[in-house]
Amino acid sequence: MCFSANMSLGLGVIGFAASTITFLDQTETFWVRLARAYAIFHFSLMELIQYFAYPVADQCGYGTNLYLSELSTYHIALQALAIMPALATYSTDQLALKKATITGATLSTLFLVCSFLPKEWQMLDANPNFIGNMVACLFMGKYHIGYHISSAFGTFVTHGSLFALAFSGFVWQNNKRIASYHCFMALMTLFMPQWVLGVSTGEAAAIYCFYSIPTTISFMPYFKRFFVAGNRIDNEPISV
Repeated sequence: MCFSANMSLGLGVIGFAASTITFLDQTETFWVRLARAYAIFHFSLMELIQYFAYPVADQCGYGTNLYLSELSTYHIALQALAIMPALATYSTDQLALKKATITGATLSTLFLVCSFLPKEWQMLDANPNFIGNMVACLFMGKYHIGYHISSAFGTFVTHGSLFALAFSGFVWQNNKRIASYHCFMALMTLFMPQWVLGVSTGEAAAIYCFYSIPTTISFMPYFKRFFVAGNRIDNEPISV
């Protein structure tokens, strides 16, 4: 297995194209299209960050590496806002999108606040290997770029982001299809690299972002009929 800057760039471009197609889906309301398109765009943007990180990998604490590391910190903090509303758009609950947006925005705001607090403020992360009391850096792992994220309360940020990515879709009514798919993909792509390839959590998280484009492309209009609840009326738009 070999990852590269060009592969990250390619996936990023594919993701941007998929995001555009999803936003142009005229069979859905504006807010539904925006939520789904933004989820794809969000992870496509991380691929571009990784593309630019390859030439400066391991140059921790200064220059372009520091700038990209800070961008990665904010990007990870905003994942809740990116994924939770998109998952909620498949629910038969007409208020699910609004509720998920509020919840996602609240979580992401808390994660962003943690990124500005002293990194020494931790709960259980005595020796973090991904998010916590560490120097922010994008490093070269065994196969791919990896993350070290500096943040207060790293356990909260790490597990909070995982909840938003993997489990939030099950909260909403008749939403098990899309939630099950994203839960399985998130858990497998985050943990399987650690189990199979023996990489650190930080590198596994980057590999997860690598696979997140195929995962979030499930939000494209071509796959709606597979993931939408069976009892949802055809072409019935979800309002905010």
